[in-house]
Amino acid sequence: MRWIIRIISTLVILVVVGLAGILLIPSERIARIAEAEFEKNTGRQLSITGGVQPKLFPRLGVSLAGAQISNADWSDQGPLLVADAIEVGVGLGPLIGGEVVVEAFRIENPTIRLEQSEDGRQNWQFLSEIGSDTPGGQTDLSAVSIPTAEILGGTLSFVDRQSGLTQTVSEIDAMLNAADLRGQVDIAMTAQTQGQVISLDGTLSGVEQLLNGGLQPVDLMLEIGGSVIGFSGEAAMDPVQAKGQATVDLADLPALFEVIGQVPPRIPQGLGQRTQVAAALILTPQNMVFLRDAVIQLDQNRFTGDLDIDLTGDKPLVKAKIAGGQIDFSAMSTDTSEGDGAANAGSGGWSEAFLDVSGIDAVNGAFSLDVEGLDLGSIQLGKTSLSGQLDRSRLVLGLNQVSVFDGRVSGQFVVNNRSGLSVGGDLSASDVEMQRLLADFAGFDRLQGRATMALNFLASGSTMNALMNSLSGTGQLNVGSGELLGLDIAGMIKNLDASYQGEGSKTVFDRISASFDIENGILRNDDLDFEAQLLTASGAGQLGIGPQTIAYRIEPVALAEQLASGIRVPILIEGPWSNIRYRPDLAALVDTELEAQKEALKAQARAKEDELKAKARDKLGLTQDPENPGTSLEDQLKARAKNKLLDLLGGD
Repeated sequence: MRWIIRIISTLVILVVVGLAGILLIPSERIARIAEAEFEKNTGRQLSITGGVQPKLFPRLGVSLAGAQISNADWSDQGPLLVADAIEVGVGLGPLIGGEVVVEAFRIENPTIRLEQSEDGRQNWQFLSEIGSDTPGGQTDLSAVSIPTAEILGGTLSFVDRQSGLTQTVSEIDAMLNAADLRGQVDIAMTAQTQGQVISLDGTLSGVEQLLNGGLQPVDLMLEIGGSVIGFSGEAAMDPVQAKGQATVDLADLPALFEVIGQVPPRIPQGLGQRTQVAAALILTPQNMVFLRDAVIQLDQNRFTGDLDIDLTGDKPLVKAKIAGGQIDFSAMSTDTSEGDGAANAGSGGWSEAFLDVSGIDAVNGAFSLDVEGLDLGSIQLGKTSLSGQLDRSRLVLGLNQVSVFDGRVSGQFVVNNRSGLSVGGDLSASDVEMQRLLADFAGFDRLQGRATMALNFLASGSTMNALMNSLSGTGQLNVGSGELLGLDIAGMIKNLDASYQGEGSKTVFDRISASFDIENGILRNDDLDFEAQLLTASGAGQLGIGPQTIAYRIEPVALAEQLASGIRVPILIEGPWSNIRYRPDLAALVDTELEAQKEALKAQARAKEDELKAKARDKLGLTQDPENPGTSLEDQLKARAKNKLLDLLGGD
């Protein structure tokens, strides 16, 4: 804005020259004088190709037709400013009294080209002498009075060769009323960029002081499409700083992203399809932004808190402390057209939809979030306390307290998108309802009971299917008393019928414990310990988390205390999650029966052998030696034969 004000003040000087010769000096000569005066004060050339025309109506003044201001010598963008006409109107009364007071300033169809070079030079930094700069580097504009200044049909382009940014604003219609640049200035402007309408309205107090770095009252409202950004407070331009109340209503995100040349993100309902913010704002000269007592409305969700934003680095550094009541993020899991996680678990495989988490690369920072409840659609969280660290596309989420599935979960969850998406965690849970947990995460709802568990895991991939099939980790599970639905193990054993259902078709248990390892989406376990009334069981097998399959063998033992070895009927659990089958392990039953028969035959053979040996002793008159009860029949016969031989030989 400083360079615009300075050009205006220079043109005011030219008006004096023009008015002095309205009737006496030819227009061509006035144009040449104006051009020489402008170049003397700025170092840039002013070309008036259409001459200078005096105007008496509707106001006294001059019109500079076809005006151009040359650009910096390093630029190849053409003139800095080209305008069809520049009109300057002055007050007749002050002029008669020897004073030039500009009452109107109008630029028709200007094209303004602003540019920053690769080495940081700016093509508008050339007005060092205009406006009577003070020795301290400040600008004295106290003598400038512009009751009405207008721009009609303007176009402004900006090229930043350092960042590659190019922006064009067209159809600029602007009105500025400044009876005194030390007092209040009214601003009204409309324009278009990227096909979207932009408007700016408000008041500034003390433009001269504001341009020179002093905090001055400011009340501005910017509209972009259907979005509104407002500020009321104090601000300064050199350096830029502000302090006051800010309001933001981003009701038209597509228009906003269109203006900044980006594709609008797909935001689920509840996460900010419409974002509203009201907060006390402090912007420091060091590019630090502080929001205090902020009220943030993301659609139907309301948060409060404080935010600190550091804009000095390559990307914003945000620190936030946020709190909320009952938060509804259920829309995150309602779009199942392509499948998502548990929504299609057990009914066709995991989703192949691309998981876009690129948003975590937008900022760095740290935050805390405390809410009374969090609705994630398929998962309902109670009182939740989270903390997070976000650094270069890696989010480390601390679960300080998460009330979920009627229990509590704590630990750490990591989302890393630095070189492809990966997720991992080290979690522990207590008093969690297993039926709800397994139904939400695995589509399996046949285990009822409360559990404590520990899980360490890691997965990578850009889809839910890839994540589940790459899953690896370890864990431990302990479930208290509960029920296994759809499987009546005791009834199967008592009736020797794998299809037996019984009333309620369930197995009531006292305890389940197991540890497991996960590799490439396959969970393996070999130490299942299951206890129920009149029944115990061990188990081993695998659960295909990625392929959604199960292949597991349970070996229950019923009535172990009542019978010598109990009743054993091994059961196989097999199939996809959508159609799990239970059947007795017939091969194991046959092997067990054969082993029992073999042992029985061995026992019968031993008994028959003992019987024959006893008959042989009786027939031969042999008796068991009490001093050597273990002497075999064979040894006794050998001893008797030896004695007979000695008798025949006459030996002792």
